[in-house]
Amino acid sequence: MRISTTWAQQLSVDAMNVQQTKLAKLNQQMSSGVKVSTPADDPAAAVRILDLNGTIAKTNQYQSNIATVRGRLNIEESALTTSGNIITRVKELTTQAMNATLNSSDRLTIKAEVDQMIQELAGVANTKNANGEFIFSGDLSTVPAFMQNPTTGEYVYQGGAGQRAVQISPTRQVADGELGVNVFENITSSSPAADQNGNRSVFNTLKALSEGLNATFSASSGKISGDRFLRYGLDYSTATTVFDLVSSVQTLPAKVVSTTSTIDLSGKKFSGVEAIVTEVNKQLAASSLPLPATIQARSNGNRLEFVSVATGSTSSLTINNTFGTFLTDAGFTQGQTKTGADLPVAPLQVFQSQLGDVLTDLDAAQNSILQATTSVGVRQNALDNQEAQNGKFVLDTQSTLSQTQDLDYADAISKFQLQSTALQAAQQTFAKIKGLSLFNYL
Repeated sequence: MRISTTWAQQLSVDAMNVQQTKLAKLNQQMSSGVKVSTPADDPAAAVRILDLNGTIAKTNQYQSNIATVRGRLNIEESALTTSGNIITRVKELTTQAMNATLNSSDRLTIKAEVDQMIQELAGVANTKNANGEFIFSGDLSTVPAFMQNPTTGEYVYQGGAGQRAVQISPTRQVADGELGVNVFENITSSSPAADQNGNRSVFNTLKALSEGLNATFSASSGKISGDRFLRYGLDYSTATTVFDLVSSVQTLPAKVVSTTSTIDLSGKKFSGVEAIVTEVNKQLAASSLPLPATIQARSNGNRLEFVSVATGSTSSLTINNTFGTFLTDAGFTQGQTKTGADLPVAPLQVFQSQLGDVLTDLDAAQNSILQATTSVGVRQNALDNQEAQNGKFVLDTQSTLSQTQDLDYADAISKFQLQSTALQAAQQTFAKIKGLSLFNYL
């Protein structure tokens, strides 16, 4: 076999290039501090690094979510504290107003402060977070939680039916706020003015107090409310839907007159609760001619309710399903009924009775706010615990990532010195081989 001078030199050049490549790679690793900079360096390790980085990024997002929820809960806690202070002040005013020595002027002065408290409480119930979202509106956070009905003067819930949940770990979610309907509206009441579920909103309680202080006593009317949210309406365009509304009024001590109005929604589609109210009232008016209608439909936020026009225990109303699914769709029950409450004979007795009910209901409202505050505290503790757990997980994952990706400098320096020596040897060998020639021996 013949070995040419060119081939011998090329072998030496290739050997030097290999050593230089290894040395350059070590130099790049030492300058960057990582031993796997491209998938070609170690395909299995590169995949592992991508997976670990993705896990760290996702967990950091959970930490960011926790910080966001904590901020919202802090705002809610402050709002609940303010609400509790308002209720405490109103209880003081109610106790003061029950003093029989006060005159009408004194009570009107108390009424002025109570009216301010109602507006303040409504403002607190419509508190926004840093993003401009209403904290008590649930999953309809762009809608005010409570708005005042211009007809009745009552504050009605407009928010969503569900709480918003935020992911704080791969398997855990936390609600970022309480539903205003649970905090301010669904409050157990001992008053005759309570709804069919035995509840009265704190706003209606304060409204009753204000009216009492103004000496405007009115008997409560029969009222039944559905418990389903009808924000997006109902569609009976291809269905038969009929129900009856029955009004009973006692005209004489031994005589009760009942009137039945049949409501037919078959073949109709409604965009929202107001459209349903308009259609039902239209049919009620038509069925009562030539006499005025004794029942009226109206909206209560996103829910539908029916009210007896007459007041007192002499009036009641009942809803019965004839055909279709309206009662279920709107959240009523078959035969659901409500009777109004009579006034006591003496105005002072009325006043004392109303204020006694107000005090009892304010205690219940305060308990509702306390329960909501407790719920906020529980979730804040959960956030703290999950944040610590996430932080420990990130630290452990970063440690694993470092073992996979980061360079061992002691080992790298040793290899660098070895490769430098090998390169020098290759260069010296090339210098020797380059000088070999038969002509030197001729």
